[in-house]
Amino acid sequence: MSKNGFAHPIQLLAIDLDFTLLDGNRNIVPENASAIQRLNEAGIKIALASGRIASSMRHFADEMEIEPSLISCNGAYLVAYNGRVLQEHKVKIEYSNEILSFCQKTGVHAHIYADDTIFFAEENEMLYKYMRRVKRGNVRVLDWDALYGIEPLKIIMMISPDEANDIQRELGTRLPADEVQFTLSEPEYLEVLSAKTDKGEALSSLASALGIPQNQTAAIGDYYNDLPMLEWAGHSAAVANAPEEVKKIVDLVVGANDDGGVAAYIDLILASR
Repeated sequence: MSKNGFAHPIQLLAIDLDFTLLDGNRNIVPENASAIQRLNEAGIKIALASGRIASSMRHFADEMEIEPSLISCNGAYLVAYNGRVLQEHKVKIEYSNEILSFCQKTGVHAHIYADDTIFFAEENEMLYKYMRRVKRGNVRVLDWDALYGIEPLKIIMMISPDEANDIQRELGTRLPADEVQFTLSEPEYLEVLSAKTDKGEALSSLASALGIPQNQTAAIGDYYNDLPMLEWAGHSAAVANAPEEVKKIVDLVVGANDDGGVAAYIDLILASR
């Protein structure tokens, strides 16, 4: 094992975006961008891993002038660095419609990701609030009936943190656990995805496609939807702003997102080679 704790040279690093690579205003921390350039120059493969849709993630890749693989929609849509789509796991339409019906009847805001686009049922303050946070991405407004006809990559419900458990429990009684799963990507975002996928499953598929063994992969993240990826990776790190449940399962805790924690982790990876 190297002096920095890496038993094997890292060939693939998966990096979460919001509150990991990005600062509190959802901009790329300059130190992180510079470190990613060094990683790219060293020939180490980079994967951006996010709950975001691919069209949103590409803007950050372009800003850093890199061509990474994209683990988007929490792993439901996986694109290799060469643009080849490796997998696409959708929520079956009957289960999507059940969730949308629940949201429409109860007044819970929901929108869906499909076809590299974010679809909303209404142009309202919740749409503006979400897009102020995401900043980038293809957006369309349809009516509820049109949403019912789409088989999505994922559904996002924007709720208060106190509502998440109750809503998940209620919908969990209506939906088969072997078909759908729930995850929190931020305190106000309860997401529904195909049970076949998560960031860890997608990282595994990507590594296999690239011919990189598990013990030569690494991942860094900050939140609960990152847990499968952090648990699967050969080496893992969390930024200091992560919840304790995330910090306790990783190999290393680095600085906070605003303080260039990703850059610190990349420098350790490069120093271990």
